[in-house]
Amino acid sequence: MRVLWLWILSGIVVWPVHSTIATVGDKPIDMMLSDMLFLILPIAYPFIRSKPTPAQCAAAKGPIRWYSLTPTLALIFVIFVTAEAAIGLGLSGETVRIFSAFKLAKPVGFVLLGLLLGSWSDPLEFIDIFSRSFAVIVGLTFFFTITDPSFPLGEWGKYLFQFELSGYPNTPMTFYGVLVPLMIAAADTSRSRAIRLIGWGLAGAATLIILGSMSRSSAMALFFGTVIYLATTGRQAFLVGCFMVLSVLSIVGFGLFSALQETQVVEVLTERIQHRVERSTEQDDPSSGRYEIWQFTLELCAERPIFGFLFESFSRYTGDVDTPHQQYLEVLYKCGGLGLLLYSWILISCLTITRRLLRLTLRGSPNWHRLHAMFAMMIAVMLGNLTQPNLTYSLTGNMVFLLFGCLCSSRAVVSVSQVAGPAVRRLQPRVPIPQRRVAA
Repeated sequence: MRVLWLWILSGIVVWPVHSTIATVGDKPIDMMLSDMLFLILPIAYPFIRSKPTPAQCAAAKGPIRWYSLTPTLALIFVIFVTAEAAIGLGLSGETVRIFSAFKLAKPVGFVLLGLLLGSWSDPLEFIDIFSRSFAVIVGLTFFFTITDPSFPLGEWGKYLFQFELSGYPNTPMTFYGVLVPLMIAAADTSRSRAIRLIGWGLAGAATLIILGSMSRSSAMALFFGTVIYLATTGRQAFLVGCFMVLSVLSIVGFGLFSALQETQVVEVLTERIQHRVERSTEQDDPSSGRYEIWQFTLELCAERPIFGFLFESFSRYTGDVDTPHQQYLEVLYKCGGLGLLLYSWILISCLTITRRLLRLTLRGSPNWHRLHAMFAMMIAVMLGNLTQPNLTYSLTGNMVFLLFGCLCSSRAVVSVSQVAGPAVRRLQPRVPIPQRRVAA
């Protein structure tokens, strides 16, 4: 029953379809299924709670205490953002500022929710189950992509059970991209060879979906996250082999593409690629206009560098652009340099807690792989934030802060110190058996 409930919770977090529940002004209020965790998690408590045994606590390699920095910073940030929005509301009477502040602060609050979840149940077990839930979602997304009547000419990965993914293409594709390291880690730590092969196959399917969506920011997050995970887990030779295989496949693919250039499918694909390239390089700007938005945002923020614009609508100064199209500039605009400092500190502290737990983990153990995947995921998210406000969107923000909140619990220290039997046997040196000598 406990494992079943953990699967249910992980499915709630990973479900990438939203519902529009209301409209503020001309802006819809979209809600992800994970937003309901504030109500669902207390109900799940009796079913998921478990305690480590005295033997497991005794095996801990460090002091069993929770990592207080990240939750403390998250709480301070939520209070700071709420205060700024309240001041902005008092000065202008615009209720939309409260909505904007809630949208930014709510995912950060999931750190506290994750702290509870990680205290009630084994946090590394939940992360492993979550990774496998994501693999199921990838498999379903790939299935509905290739069974679409317009395949391969349709929009890859746009629909799941005929529901459009929230914020397609950049938001869900980035969500998929940053989670690929966790899915590979789940495959790497599986005892079943068949599961390992399926996991790596689904990682390839996720790659095809992301590349087929032609989302550049998602492809960047996928590349850096996967490379960092494989490099930090000692697969440098594998990376070189992958690069050589991709080079050969690219040459072969280019030859086939040239040979089949007269077919209708290739003509349509060529038009889509050309259209994507033209959009990316229009007016000699590979950022599709983002450079100008970023420059204008910096000029605005220079006028109010400390506390920002108190969540005033960004479109008031830009007309039809609702966001600076960058996570850090969005935070800087909404709540100033002080808010950006707190926000960046939270992200860096998430990396710190991962490194702290890695020092307590046996090299090569399942939790060692999972923690390296978490570290790679956060780096990928932070890099992806340079082109999109990924963590403002509930889909990715809820997931990231919830999982790292789990790692802040004292239970995580106990969990990472446990080593599975097969991992121990692999890493233990073989002791030579002394041979008996027979006297002459």
